[in-house]
Parts: sequence; structure tokens; C-alpha cells
Amino acid sequence: MPVTRLEQHYLRLLNYFPSRDITTTLGALADQLCCTKRHMRSLLLRMQDAGWLEWQANAGRGHQSRLILRCSEQQLLLAKAEHLLDDGDIGSAVRLLDNQQPLVSALLRKKLGYSVRQDRQSLRIPYYRTMPHLYPGTPLRRSEAHLVKQIFSGLTRINPQSGRPEADLAHFWSQSSELKWSFHLRPAVRFHDGKELTSKDVVASLIRSAELPLFSHLRQVTAQGSLTVVIELSQPDPQLPLLLTDTAALILPADHASRKDFAVRPIGSGPYFVAENDQWHLRMQAFDDYFGFRGLLDDIEVIVWPLSEQGEAAPPAEATARLHPVAPAAWLSSSLSDIEYTSGMAAGLSGPPDDVSGEMFPEKGGYFLLCDSRSAYWKKPEHRRWIREVLNPYALIQRFIAPIRPFWIPAGSLLPDWLHYMDDGPVTIPPFTRQSEGCGQLTLAYHLQHPEFAMLACEMQHLLQQHNITLTLLGLEYQQWARGDAEADLWLGTVNFAVPESWHVGSWLLGMPLLKHSVSGGDRQRFAGWQQQWREQTLGAKQLTREVIRDGWLQPLFHHWMRLKGPGQAQGIHLNNLGWFDFTRAWMVPPAADN
Repeated sequence: MPVTRLEQHYLRLLNYFPSRDITTTLGALADQLCCTKRHMRSLLLRMQDAGWLEWQANAGRGHQSRLILRCSEQQLLLAKAEHLLDDGDIGSAVRLLDNQQPLVSALLRKKLGYSVRQDRQSLRIPYYRTMPHLYPGTPLRRSEAHLVKQIFSGLTRINPQSGRPEADLAHFWSQSSELKWSFHLRPAVRFHDGKELTSKDVVASLIRSAELPLFSHLRQVTAQGSLTVVIELSQPDPQLPLLLTDTAALILPADHASRKDFAVRPIGSGPYFVAENDQWHLRMQAFDDYFGFRGLLDDIEVIVWPLSEQGEAAPPAEATARLHPVAPAAWLSSSLSDIEYTSGMAAGLSGPPDDVSGEMFPEKGGYFLLCDSRSAYWKKPEHRRWIREVLNPYALIQRFIAPIRPFWIPAGSLLPDWLHYMDDGPVTIPPFTRQSEGCGQLTLAYHLQHPEFAMLACEMQHLLQQHNITLTLLGLEYQQWARGDAEADLWLGTVNFAVPESWHVGSWLLGMPLLKHSVSGGDRQRFAGWQQQWREQTLGAKQLTREVIRDGWLQPLFHHWMRLKGPGQAQGIHLNNLGWFDFTRAWMVPPAADN
């Protein structure tokens, strides 16, 4: 947005009068700006109408009048940026503010919430990090797992009420034998770029999925015409329609690999498409040509807050004096850390700490600790029992500050209503070969950009220090962490299981690359046997979890209370197992209809 002539005149006044509160005459101001008194009077009135200054004229020749310059150059810039933001142009607003994070942060916080502009319903949600990786078939964090289901479609999808697979891109499927399935596609389905979806896109997507452990039994995927796909298996899998609801089986354009920045700006056929995705926000819009029911919300915008992990200083008070209090339309428990929430640091985003309105329930899943089977320290079960006793959740929670303890529940298994134990036996500290200043040394890996991991890792350091053990922390990018691609003795992580929870527990234990290294103690044959039994339905998720925890490779730590709050006019916003809500079902009662 170029600088207007009026702004240029005002900036000249700021330059001439740095005190911003002066007594002068209309003639003197006209001389300064090289214009007539009549034109100067017009300029003052226009600037006063804009809220930039106050002109207290004093009638009479030679009488001094008072000029108060209300708006600094920074406030003028913020006002222009705010206008751009009202028009939905965050990119231009950020560039105008020269990427100054404190200023951009203050402006975006003001714009959080629900708005209606020209009959379009928009919802802005605060979140603590960016989301540059929205690529099905790669390791996804829980928020990305939710978002890709809004952007992409699969052959089947989960009915959230029954937990059973139902038709999505495939309107019908059948089996001609235990090993051969046929899926028939809906006609005239389009991707977000307008290209029509065909069986070639499905074949390319599923062949890519077959490279992953869970889909390794997909022996052949072929197209029969443009609307039929045939899947041939290497072993029976009666749960194939359920497997195809997994995020790794979502359907991408056949040429997705050649598309620039596909992970940032993906193209799918789901109810919402990515309009913008950068360091400041992720903006998704309803897809008008979606083959199902169009989303009721027109725009979903995830605003990055805080905008800097380093905690940028707040902008000067005068720069934000004109910004109004924030009234967010939706707040997720994962938007910020518990310490930030209980301290009231983000009360403007989430409400006061004692405000527990909205939905909440213990997460289906939680925090866990994994012993790496490649480490020399966990070969014997007595050593795994030792680390389990030292870093048990009851010892850890006692070290948390009191205000956040109610949000954490010590876990007895992967799901809140399950209970599993490691086998009893001797407990022995491992013989540490790695030493640091006379102390044994362990390495803990965790993925970066998580609001609670640093706190948990710090408390683990304190507990191990009591046993003369130094714990070195290794922060990794999520993709590297999820692959287990580092040398570490212990891995700290968190997982959430969507509906149906039991099935997703099994698919996670057998499909997560990090876990493949360790949940079977490095026994590949045992792991392959689990996969086969899982597909044959002779091994359930609960039994599989019992075996993994019994051997001490995986230790559940905590279930966290998941929370979601929405405004009074929100309809259809219900918390799901991934800590979000279905965008297609949410809508807002227009202000005029509140009564």
C-alpha cells in the first residue's frame, strides 16, 4: 500500500514537531507545508477525522492554537497494516511492518476471533508454531494429521460416531477373493486446482503408500478405466477399508512430487484448500467444488502465536495503544504451554486460568518414553526396569509446579482406560561406559517446537542427576525424530489416537518408523509376526500394547487434559481426539440473529 499524500503531510508534521504537543498558528503550519492556509485547514480536518491529530483552533488574528499529534509513525504504520489485515492480506501487512515480529504479533492478536465480512464467516485460531509440512504419507504431528484430513480425501473415511469406515472418494467397494478388492470412484471429483481426479491419481498414491510398513502387503494396485481401482494383497486383510482411512492413504494428484512446495501448499480434493501458508499464518478456504457438503465456515485461519520461540519483546505501549482486547473464537489446549496458561500470560487469548468453560477430556494417548534397542544400556530387562523406576510419572509430576499438575494424569497404558505393567524382576542400574566428569551419561531425543517437552526433559535431568547420571538433551526436527534417525538412548514423545482408538493404537505401534527400531527389542522377525497377526485379527491392539509395555521398551508417562473453548455464537465446534474440531461442521450464528 503506497504512502498517500495525506500521510506524507502528517509525517512532515511529525518531523517538524517531535514533541507532538505544540502551540502554533494556522499560517505557521501552512508555511511549513508550503501550502495556503485554506488548504492547511482542510488537511488538519482530514487528519483529525482519521484520528491522527487534534487541532484546537483559537479564533483571532495572531492567536496561538494547539496542535496535538496523536499518532506516531509506528502507529500510522500499524493502522495501514490493520486495514490490509481486514482485507485478508496478511502478507502485505507483514511486509509493510518489515517483518517486525513484536508489531506483527500485536496486530494479529487483535484480529483473532470470529468475523463476518461480506457474508463470509471467518474463524482465526491462535497456535504456537507454523505448519510447513502438510504432506500425507510422511510423519505427521497430531495437528497436521487433523489438517490433512480437511485438505485431502481418501477412498474411505471414518464415521466419527460409529468409528467404522464409510464411503469417501470410493462410493462402493467389494471383494472378489480374500486378496483382491475393487474400489469404485465417484465421478466428477475435482482437485483444488480444478483438475479432475481419476483412478491414475489413486493408483499413484497407493503405490507410494505401499512403501510404508502398514501398507507393505499391497502387492499390486491397478486402474480399470478412469473410475475403478483394483488392489491385490500379499496376505488377507479384512480391515483394508479401515486401513485406507489412514492419513498415509489420502489421495494426492499423480504429479504431486513435481509440484513446487507441495508440503507447504498442498493440492487435495477435500472440503478445504490451503490459500496461504507462511511463518505468520495458515489460511484455509472452503472448496466450493467439494463433492460432499461444502464447509459452513468460509475461512479458517491459524495465526502463529507466539511468533518467536525466543520470546520477542513486546512492542512499545504507544504502538499498541489503539489495539483492542482479544476475544478469540476458538482456543485449543495445544495453542500454548500449561505454564503460559496458568500464569495468565495469554489470558487475552484463552481467558483467565480459572475459566474452564468449553469441552475437555483426557487425551486418548499421551506422553511416552521409549528405550532405544540400539543402545547398549537396555539389552537386559533389569536395566529397563531401572529407568522405568527412576523416570516414573509419579516422580516426575511431583516436580511440576503446582498450578499445572491438574492438567496431567499419570498413565498406566497408552489409553486412559487401559492398565499394563512391566514384568516384575530384578532392578539394576546399567554399567555406564560413557562418562562425563565421573558421571554416567545418557542421551534423550525429543522433537523441537513442543510447548511441554523442554519442561519434561529438564525434570528428567534432575531425577537422573540424583543417581549421578548426566542426561544430554538432543532436540530434533519432527521428521528426523519420527524416523528415529539419531543416536540416542531414550526418546521422549507424545501421540494421540483418533477414532477408533484401539485400531489406531495398533497401527501406530506397527507403523511408526521410530517404534520399529525398538518396540520388539530389535527382533525383526517378532515385529513381522505382529504385523501378520494384526492383519489376520488374531492380535488386538490391547494385547500388542501389553507385550510392548511388559518388556519395558515403551513406558507411558502422562495423559493430558485436552481443552477447547469457543464463543457463545459457535455451533458444531466439538473437540476431537486430535485436539481440534471438524471444520466442515462448525458455523457461527450471525450477530443479527443472536436474539
